[in-house]
Formats: sequence, C-alpha cells, structure tokens
Amino acid sequence: MKPEQQRIKIAEACGWTRCEYVESIGLAKGFPPLNNPPSYGTYENGMAQLPDYLNDLNAMHEAEKTLWQKDWASRHDFVDKLARIISPTHGHHQQSGLDLLDATAAERAEAFLRAMNKWKETKL
Repeated sequence: MKPEQQRIKIAEACGWTRCEYVESIGLAKGFPPLNNPPSYGTYENGMAQLPDYLNDLNAMHEAEKTLWQKDWASRHDFVDKLARIISPTHGHHQQSGLDLLDATAAERAEAFLRAMNKWKETKL
C-alpha cells in the first residue's frame, strides 16, 4: 500500500470520515472524530490533516488503542502480525517483547492494517 493509502485507512479505523489525499499539495485530510478532535487545529470547513501514523509513534499508539478496546483476539492478532513483519522468517516464536518495543511507526501501521484486514498488497 502507498503511504497515503495507509494513513487514510488507519484514520478511518479510528473514526475519521471523508478522508482524502490531495496529491497536488501532498495533504491527507478528513473530518476528525467528534469525541477526539486533533490538538493541532482544523481548517475552515472542519477538516484537519490526518495524523502521520507512519512516522509518529504517538499517533500509532492512539490508533492501537482502538484494537485494545475491541477485544483480546484483535490485540493478539496485532502482536502476531507485528512480530511477523519484524522477523518474517521466524514470526512471533523467535521474538522477545523487547524486539516488539523497537518496532517503528511504519511497522506498527502495517501490522495494524493487517490485523484490521485492511491491508492491500501493492502490485509491482
């Protein structure tokens, strides 16, 4: 998936609506959830820039909370997917908890989307 597609899918999973990517200015935007407006302000029409999930661990932590609130199986699936992304040949069987803590925001974003069944493979 392209980075902008990932940001949009994660934002939608977190309650953002009418998300879009404006290629001419390189901006991903949408309407934030009413119960969790962004702290960095909105545009005139109520839209705001989407969080930078692929580069911001704090933003990914907030997104991951949606899995934690869902159910135990979703949380376990996320951890399993993250372990497989970090070490694709061994998966979670060879990972320690400390290895998972070192995962980048981009790795966490991919695991999140895979756990939510929203990941689409990019065709070459």
